[in-house]
Amino acid sequence: MNNINKISLIDKLYSKAEIDRYCGVITKPQENTFFNSHKLLLEGIDFDLVYTPLKHLGYKAILAAVGPIYAAGFSPFQLSLSIALSKKISEPQIEELWEGMVAAFKEHTITEIKLDLIPSITGMAISLSSQGKQNKKLFVQRPKCKQGDLLCISGSMGTSYLGLQILEREKRVYQETQTQPKLDGYKFVLQSFLNPFIEKSIFETFNETDIIPSECDFVTNGLAHSIKSICARNSLGAKIFMNRIPVPTPASTVAEELNIDPMTAVLNGGEEYKFLFAIPLEKHEEVLKEFPQLDIIGHLSHPDAGTTFITPDGQELELKAQAWDK
Repeated sequence: MNNINKISLIDKLYSKAEIDRYCGVITKPQENTFFNSHKLLLEGIDFDLVYTPLKHLGYKAILAAVGPIYAAGFSPFQLSLSIALSKKISEPQIEELWEGMVAAFKEHTITEIKLDLIPSITGMAISLSSQGKQNKKLFVQRPKCKQGDLLCISGSMGTSYLGLQILEREKRVYQETQTQPKLDGYKFVLQSFLNPFIEKSIFETFNETDIIPSECDFVTNGLAHSIKSICARNSLGAKIFMNRIPVPTPASTVAEELNIDPMTAVLNGGEEYKFLFAIPLEKHEEVLKEFPQLDIIGHLSHPDAGTTFITPDGQELELKAQAWDK
C-alpha cells in the first residue's frame, strides 16, 4: 500500500462502483426489522493469494458476509468494509479485488457501502459488517422449530473442500519442483471453491409462497457444524441419512483420487456457501413442488436422540463436527 493516496483511491473505487457511500443512517426504521452479520477474513487462514485470484476473493468475501443475512430471512442492503493491505499489494490489484466485490454488490442489491483502506504488516485482512432488513410482518410469522421438521440442503456438498485440496496439492508440488500446476479435469470442484454462488432465488420463492422455514444456517464450516448449530439453537436432535446427501459424481471422483472419504468432505469440509433449512413437516408436498433444488436429507428429532448419521445399511452413528465437544 506504499505510495498510494488512500483518499483518492477510495474516491476512485466508489466512482467505479456507482454506489452510495453508507454513512450509518438507516432510512424508515419503523417499517422494518434489521439483522447484522460480521465476518473477518485473514490471509493465510481464510484465503491464500498464491492460488486465489483477487477478483474471485473480492466476490467471495462479500458472499461470506451476506450469506448469514439470507439465512436469517433478511435481505442485504448495507455493508461496511475495511481492507487491511500490505505493501506488496499494488493499486491495480486493489482495483481487481474491488471489481469482484462490486459484482457481488450488484448481484445482491447492496446499495450502500462504507469503505476504508488501512495498512498491514502481516498480510491482507478483510473485515465486513453487513446489514439486512425485513418487513416486520414476515418476521413474526416464522414458525417455531420442532421435532419432525425437515432438514433440506440447497445444493451439492463436498465440492468446495475437494477443490481446496487440489489447489493445496498443486501448490506443494510447485513449491517443491517448480512444476506448473495441473488443473485440467478439476473445473467443477475448483469453481465451487474459488467462485461459489448464492442462489437467492430460493428466498424469493419462499417470499412468494406460504412456506416459511423454521430455521436456516449458512453452510461454511461443514454440514455437520450447521446441523449441530440448528439443533443447539433449538434444543433438538437430528437424524441425517447418508444416501440423501447430494454428492455430485465429479466430487466423488476427485475424492477417490485424493483418497478422501466423500462424506468427510461433506460433513467437515468448508466454504460450501449452501443453506441448510428446517421446514415444517406439513409443508412436505409443497417443498417438493416449489423447491426442486432442495434435497431433504433428514429431520429434527427429540434432543435425547442426539445428532445421528444413518448409513444406507441402517447403522446409526454419532454426528461429529470440528469445534464441538459432542
